[in-house]
Amino acid sequence: MNAEQRTYKGYSILINTEKDDTLGLWNGRYRILDKDGKVVYESFVPPLDEESKAQEAANIEARAWVDGDIDKLSGTV
Repeated sequence: MNAEQRTYKGYSILINTEKDDTLGLWNGRYRILDKDGKVVYESFVPPLDEESKAQEAANIEARAWVDGDIDKLSGTV
């Protein structure tokens, strides 16, 4: 598992990736925390074939949520 924390527009974004050994795909998960460290949203992106793709997809979706751009969200919860 790989974990990374980023800051975006006053929110902390935690991104985790984990490989599903059964399918051989990477799962990307993101959590968005407010300034008090409370989780305000968390979700997953669809499984992808590379860890870097899963990590980037999670980053894009987390930023889209912060920006209110729901068209960029995969809807995977």
